[in-house]
Amino acid sequence: MRCSHTFLSLLSLITVTASGAEAGTLADSGWTPSGCGPAPAVSQLDLNSLDAYNKSVEAVNAYRKNSHVYVNCLIQEANNDIQTITKSAKTAQQAAHDADDKILEDKKAADKKFPK
Repeated sequence: MRCSHTFLSLLSLITVTASGAEAGTLADSGWTPSGCGPAPAVSQLDLNSLDAYNKSVEAVNAYRKNSHVYVNCLIQEANNDIQTITKSAKTAQQAAHDADDKILEDKKAADKKFPK
């Protein structure tokens, strides 16, 4: 469960802001959020010249800002999906448990009504 531990550690390190209720998409390639827009394109510092470097700093700063917003949105949506999935699984588990209990009660009633 290292992945879960890493994910929970990441959750504790990032300040999460509330966002709309969106469900991400689970596919063969993994999970992606549906309400955060596309991930920002990575910008690199241009080290070819001082002028090129100075021009690239603005793009890098914009990327870093947009990246933080995107990651915060992603984490919030992932957390919401985890909570929804957990609630749904617990509800299904409880329904199966309740059905089993009802079957056992009916069997006991049948044993009394129809003794062998």
